[in-house]
Amino acid sequence: MNIVVFEDGLHDNFYPLSLTRPLWELRSGLYSFRERLELFVERLLGAGCSIYYFTRDYLAPYYREKYPQLSINDHSVFKQDKDILFLNAVKYPARPDFDLAKNSAVMRGPVPVRARSSPSRISNPDEPIPAMIANCTLSLSEYEEERGASGRKADYIWELVDLNCDILAGDYALSGLPGGDFFQKDVTILGESGLVFIDKGVRIDPYVVLDATVGPIVIGSGSVINSFTRIEGPCAIGRDCVILGAKLRKGTSIGDFCRIGGEIEQSIVHGYSNKYHEGFIGHSYLGEWVNLGALTTNSDLKNDYSNVKVYTPDSRKKTGRRKIGCFIGDFVKTSIGTLINTGTSIGAGALIVHDGNLTPAHIPPFSWYVHSSILRMQSLDDLISTCRTAAARRNVDLPGSFITLINTLYDMTSPGKKQ
Repeated sequence: MNIVVFEDGLHDNFYPLSLTRPLWELRSGLYSFRERLELFVERLLGAGCSIYYFTRDYLAPYYREKYPQLSINDHSVFKQDKDILFLNAVKYPARPDFDLAKNSAVMRGPVPVRARSSPSRISNPDEPIPAMIANCTLSLSEYEEERGASGRKADYIWELVDLNCDILAGDYALSGLPGGDFFQKDVTILGESGLVFIDKGVRIDPYVVLDATVGPIVIGSGSVINSFTRIEGPCAIGRDCVILGAKLRKGTSIGDFCRIGGEIEQSIVHGYSNKYHEGFIGHSYLGEWVNLGALTTNSDLKNDYSNVKVYTPDSRKKTGRRKIGCFIGDFVKTSIGTLINTGTSIGAGALIVHDGNLTPAHIPPFSWYVHSSILRMQSLDDLISTCRTAAARRNVDLPGSFITLINTLYDMTSPGKKQ
């Protein structure tokens, strides 16, 4: 059996992160959707099962170069003799996904969640996969929401933040990481030591508190945890991070090569991002290569406790939630003292200069927010130069396919075009 991971066309529900990455690259818990699926398949099915990833065409060249080991937008899978299991890119994997009857599909309204088909039923291997599944004349059943986080399909970006506590706990069980081996007399562990995994090469300074009373804590190799840091599980810190006396509240996932200070509560941060100074980030989702100036702070609760609306490219969505922070795309930079309003979305490459006012509900990609006005960047030269400089500081060389992607996105998001 081959597995095809597909986007369902609703990528704007995960804006602004989805603008610059496939949905299967979104992180929550310990892993991205891709990493979690690969681990799940390895544990459940072992060798002999190939995974094919599909995404929007403009993203494919860069991600093929980034992950040469992956099969991305490879339509040859539809010409093979093996059955195909289709899995939605933002579906948390569960055993029922792999026990699906042949030539059947599970749908949420018109949106495929999972399907299994023989290749002979595929009449047009080049059409979008949701349409392909619809044209396979499969036996259909309606998707029933899974209890808890395991097995659920995410519909919006804020759900990834909402579910992060449960996903962290489930990922820790899936990972098989051997907690309980860490002991250091000047570091305090609260709760069960078996829920604390410290990888090789981690340095933890005196007077750090690791609180695993509610859930697991994972700290990746090479990371440095400075004195007076408090980490509350469930929490994951990637490899080669520096945590500078921070308060990391439960439900927080930090990607690789991040620099973190201040306070973070139930938020997800992709790799290579900096929040090195004081300030609060709560119930939020940050992309890669984000740099937050000192005292940058977001609101995650309105004064009247009403539910929060969040911008997506087609409308402002009602979240039905009171606790919503902000959503920040890749390569965004904020000045010192920036105040980010409840539910704000900030597009990739934007620059925010604080002038004493809260940010608006949306700052478009490749914009400057200066003197309470939004100005479109007239050229990408300075941004690309800054991106290269930021990457070089972490010994990363941005390939030409990345520059092509940025230029494509700039054209796609020009005023008057749908993002």
